[in-house]
Amino acid sequence: MLAALCAWLEKTPLSAAIQDIGWIIPISQTVHILALAVVLSSIVFVDVRLLGLGAWRVSAPAMARRFLPPVWFAVAVMAVTGAILIIGEPRRDLLNPVFQIKMLLLVAALVVTAVIQAGIAAHPRAWGEGGPAAWPARLAAGLSLAVWLAIAVCGRFIAYFMG
Repeated sequence: MLAALCAWLEKTPLSAAIQDIGWIIPISQTVHILALAVVLSSIVFVDVRLLGLGAWRVSAPAMARRFLPPVWFAVAVMAVTGAILIIGEPRRDLLNPVFQIKMLLLVAALVVTAVIQAGIAAHPRAWGEGGPAAWPARLAAGLSLAVWLAIAVCGRFIAYFMG
């Protein structure tokens, strides 16, 4: 079924246009990577603070208010650029097991990030306002950091593994 979707997508005028205009894929990849840099740097700031490893002068809720909104904007940018890349080269991505793992990790990362943001909003003291974060907050931060970094690694390895 996925192979049939790829075959159909490859034949669409939009896919042909993306493939034919030589600058679309490299520009989309560049913007995608820059948006990932925004996500990773923002996530690192928040998660490192929740883990108690830095920025004690700034509370975790203040750190989250500053750095999590750009994550959601950058994820939206990555969704658009990722869609362009998939439409331009559907078999390269959709049939690739590393890409599929990346998408599963992305769902997990978005859920964990939303849980962290909601947890900080609902219970700021437990999430590091005025001191160290409680163990569930530290666990969420560690998981968040691991999953987002795994997404970056998978993204890099897509080009080297094919289904």
